[in-house]
Amino acid sequence: MKVGAFGSSLVFRVSDRKVLTFQNMKREITGQWGSMERIGKKPLPVFQGPALQTMTLEIVLDASLGVKPRAMLKKIEKLVERGTAEILVIGKKRVGENAWVIKKSSESWARVLQRGELLRAKVGLTLQEYI
Repeated sequence: MKVGAFGSSLVFRVSDRKVLTFQNMKREITGQWGSMERIGKKPLPVFQGPALQTMTLEIVLDASLGVKPRAMLKKIEKLVERGTAEILVIGKKRVGENAWVIKKSSESWARVLQRGELLRAKVGLTLQEYI
């Protein structure tokens, strides 16, 4: 069962053969604010418009759940280094109005077997809205 997707490159799913999901997703929506200095008074806040949205999430890559950790890490690396913008869908609903890019990927290798086979890794992704 498909849970969501970042374009067609990163598909989150749960089935009897494969589990690839995310956790701790946090989305930040902010405005851009400046200030206008005034003599003898406090500065006046000035709304300058919406800022680009950001999001963070964690993905566990576990070979015992049917995921190939090294292959997924390579795929994520390419998405980051190529600046690939994709639509993010969770369930059947789009997240945000625009596409997203992965600005940063942070990985930790939790379990490595003999001969360097990666069994389990955790990846932290930082996404930014792309207009």
